[in-house]
Amino acid sequence: MQRGEGLRDRRRRETRRGIHLVVLRLAREHGLEKVTVEMIGAEAGISPRTFFNYFPGKEAAAVELSPAELSPELVEDFVAGPSGPPREVLADLSRLLLDQLGEDPPDRDEANEVFALARTVPGVTGALMARIENSTRRLADAAALRMGPDVDPQLPVLVASMAMAAVRTGMENWARSTDAGDSPVPHVERAVALLRTVLS
Repeated sequence: MQRGEGLRDRRRRETRRGIHLVVLRLAREHGLEKVTVEMIGAEAGISPRTFFNYFPGKEAAAVELSPAELSPELVEDFVAGPSGPPREVLADLSRLLLDQLGEDPPDRDEANEVFALARTVPGVTGALMARIENSTRRLADAAALRMGPDVDPQLPVLVASMAMAAVRTGMENWARSTDAGDSPVPHVERAVALLRTVLS
């Protein structure tokens, strides 16, 4: 159980994850284009209506890669930090994402499957982009709170976008690597370090 999570929230999270894993398995076995919501429901033990309570479609279910949500505690710690120059806020935002990955690391084979589907199935590409965009907006909101009301409103969005780009780059490198360990953190740390060299 995640920190501060009630029984109902835990059950919803477990159901979401169960649906996601069923979609990945059916995609392996049949190809995602042949997978129907009825097939997913039969395998996951849910009705099609319940499926749509969790996801708008099979493509969104395919990209439900852990961690799904930012830890509220980590976000609160980040927002409470000093405003500082944008580079320091970017460094702290990157650290927030690294801490989240350290607390709730995804499975490498699962991540590789998700990214492989996103490279070959346009609908999954769009769903992954939408997921990244949603995460970027939440990060931008946190960065805006940290940076204060007088900051140019584009700046928190740019900071959040750069942090997410580094995370995605590191995650994809980790997922594809044949000698990678169980944690994506070292790969994401390297991507963050490379981003710092670009900005230096």
